[in-house]
Formats: sequence, structure tokens, C-alpha cells
Amino acid sequence: MLAVAAHQIIDQESREVSTIPVELPDHLNLFVDQSAERAGFANASEYIVALVTAASEKQGEIDQALMTGIASGPAEPWTDDEWQAIKSRVVSKGID
Repeated sequence: MLAVAAHQIIDQESREVSTIPVELPDHLNLFVDQSAERAGFANASEYIVALVTAASEKQGEIDQALMTGIASGPAEPWTDDEWQAIKSRVVSKGID
């Protein structure tokens, strides 16, 4: 394994920066370097910060959707027709 350069993660609220050393096997190190270059990042650290930021934002969206669902009231059972409609949509997309 090769050690990837330490990555700086910036806390968006406090603007504090902490360093996280990351060790990757050679093939993943190469993947990160190539992906960072292809995406226009200056280095692997910037690329990884962008990935972590995107994951954090996506988790926030998921959390919000869950809270919206909880706040919408009690769940109602689906009918056989509703289940069949879902199955038909999935089958039409070629997903088993």
C-alpha cells in the first residue's frame, strides 16, 4: 500500500481544517489520481474533499426526505393494484 497525501477536510461552519492520513492500495491510489485529474482537480486531496462533501450533502437530503415522510402522518397499506402497478413499472424498465 502507498500512503496518499494527507487530505484536508474543512468544517464549513467553523472553517477549521483537520488532516486525515489515508492509505490506499496502489490500484486505488492510481484511480484517485486519474479521477482527480480527469475531473479537473489540482490534486487528490481536493478530489477527496469534493467526494466527502457530496456524500455529506446527499446524506442531508436523505435525512430530510425521511423526516418529511415521518411528518406526513401514518403510513397507509398499498392495495394489490398499487403493488401490481409498481411491479409493471419495474418490469418495463428491465429490472427484475
